[in-house]
Amino acid sequence: MTDPDILTAIGLRAQDLVGGLAGGVVNAFVFQRTSPLAALSSVVVGCLTAAYLTEPAGRYIGTTGGATSFLVGLCAMAICQAVVSAVGKWKPGVGNAPDH
Repeated sequence: MTDPDILTAIGLRAQDLVGGLAGGVVNAFVFQRTSPLAALSSVVVGCLTAAYLTEPAGRYIGTTGGATSFLVGLCAMAICQAVVSAVGKWKPGVGNAPDH
């Protein structure tokens, strides 16, 4: 199996990953994520979010391909925070760190 076959087998498209990566990088620079871990997390979240949300987001906002994956990657941190918040409201205690 070649790399593109592996990506396809797990439901990922290279174009979406690259767009999400670019959006995550821009997010890290624009919102001045100062620590290396914060910048890296922005890039990783941008990639993963774009990989799975590009198609539905494109249908919703009316864009296609790389433009959509870039926008999803750019907004990924806010999208993930909104999802965790919504799940927390639906089922209290989910998404909260345990008390020690």
